[in-house]
Amino acid sequence: PLAESYGEFRARLGKRGPPVCVVVTARGELDFDRPLFRGGKAPVVVMTTPRGADEISKHNPPPGVRVVPAGRGDHLEISEILDALPGVIPGATVILVEGGPHLIGEFFDRGKLDELFLTLSPRLAGRDGKSRREGLVSGKAFLPDRLIAGTLTGVRRGGSHLFLRYAFNTH
Repeated sequence: PLAESYGEFRARLGKRGPPVCVVVTARGELDFDRPLFRGGKAPVVVMTTPRGADEISKHNPPPGVRVVPAGRGDHLEISEILDALPGVIPGATVILVEGGPHLIGEFFDRGKLDELFLTLSPRLAGRDGKSRREGLVSGKAFLPDRLIAGTLTGVRRGGSHLFLRYAFNTH
């Protein structure tokens, strides 16, 4: 079966308008010239550490960007991110996480990722052992001690790309 589009998914949930985009960064090193921050199409919240908030304040983020310090250290724990979200997005029940391999690994490790939208591209990168190129999950090893397996729930094709949707039983 074909997976529904993101717009169809939001409509099914009774959501209207653009979702709040929450960017998580521990260090606060962001390029505020990117369209995400300047486009004005969706509200943007930057969740960061207190040190990251200090760094961000030096770069004058655009007026529509809200900076939310979370946690106490130089690293944001998943629990700190999830605990801060109700103050950022009251009543949120669905959160789309687009993160790097360490953040995704943490969400999987804590059982907080219910679905994975995975795009397969015909562009090959590879690893040669000389440079550090991380995979989908880094910082956590699940096999052989722990199996995290998803169930394919949708497939779409766009040109030469495959868009796969997997469900994970995290409850």
